[in-house]
Amino acid sequence: TMTSIPLNAALAAETKANPPKSVEVIRLQYAPLNYVVSKVSLDFKLYTGRTIVESVLTVTANNDLQNGESDGGEDGLVLDGEEATVKLLELSVDGCEEALVADVDYVLKPGKLIIKGDTLRRSKMIVRTTVEIVPEDNTQLSGLYKSGDMYCTQCEAEGFRRITYYPDRPDVMATFEQVRVEANAKDFPVLLSNGNLVKEGMCDGGTNGDKRKFAVWSDPFPKPSYLFALVAGDLGCLEDSFTTMSGRNVALRFYSEHKN
Repeated sequence: TMTSIPLNAALAAETKANPPKSVEVIRLQYAPLNYVVSKVSLDFKLYTGRTIVESVLTVTANNDLQNGESDGGEDGLVLDGEEATVKLLELSVDGCEEALVADVDYVLKPGKLIIKGDTLRRSKMIVRTTVEIVPEDNTQLSGLYKSGDMYCTQCEAEGFRRITYYPDRPDVMATFEQVRVEANAKDFPVLLSNGNLVKEGMCDGGTNGDKRKFAVWSDPFPKPSYLFALVAGDLGCLEDSFTTMSGRNVALRFYSEHKN
């Protein structure tokens, strides 16, 4: 499903006009999700005043689910997202040839995007979204925000839902197989995320002849979304190495602003 008008535009307008009240959630009220995410790929394109985030989620049925008791009784993949901050530009599910239909294949609720179980069961269980966020306007400092000349993230405890739609819960452990970050090469020569740097270089997409740089990171260890991190800026680096007891050489890099 692709559209020039965000798929969640009407919901976002309603939320802004009538902000929902905070709801206290007690730990005992939590129940397992019917479907969880096992693998994630993310692509961040950072532009001034506008960041595009593309996500590819590999979905699996929750094998830990017992007695059919799921969170909220939802038969589907429940994704968290703040519609007032995250504009949903594109939504698709691999294997579904026709465009997804609102309230038939998926449902948008305040703070939620639910891909229905029937939609998932007739698909290849891969959900793709494209969203737009504005880190420069993020004064809550939760999610992806601009701090001085740097882009930073703060995802604990529920900041990831301000970046993209995702099951933003600590019990959903997924492998962030690929995180690609792209930005203006002059202003943001250092692009960091979790895990290991697997590739970096220059790419097209700049305006007015500006050069752009990208970096691809991969984290082999499953983690909850609140541990996700991203930094883009002009940083200095102190570098060293460490040899483990098994003889493996590990690179150590400490980044900070040049003045520090």
